[in-house]
Amino acid sequence: MNDQKELISELESGVLTQPMDFGTKEYEDFKLLIRSKVSETPKKERIKISLLGLKYHMQDYLRSNVNNKGVGSFIKQFIELVEIKQIDFANYLELRPSNLSKLLSGERRLNIELALILEKLSNIDADLWLRVQNHNELLTAQKSLRKKMNKYKLAELIK
Repeated sequence: MNDQKELISELESGVLTQPMDFGTKEYEDFKLLIRSKVSETPKKERIKISLLGLKYHMQDYLRSNVNNKGVGSFIKQFIELVEIKQIDFANYLELRPSNLSKLLSGERRLNIELALILEKLSNIDADLWLRVQNHNELLTAQKSLRKKMNKYKLAELIK
């Protein structure tokens, strides 16, 4: 145990100031430092940090130009991060659990009111929640309507 405390003290004093490779002892020591700090962090703070990570994940997803995650999967991550059961979350929002389930699976769209509630709870802008949904819908439409869209040309319109 003392060895672990000494290692953490050494790591905190700036030993890890250079880039490191995955799988090295230095990397494993760094993971140990992070775990020790996380275990000391109060639950509320851990959740706030995790929600900030979720926000960055959503922003990165929007820049990625892929359509493999619906807004429901990000809501599901939110529910997991705040450590609540889906049924309890549905009840808190005064939604039927089946409606929440349909939202999470992508069968239902996120509405503006729920986006605003998510903003209030997560500190992630309602606009970001809605942009994820719109991003997916736009990419899907672009793929399915590509041939149809080719017939529209400005040059033909303004002859």
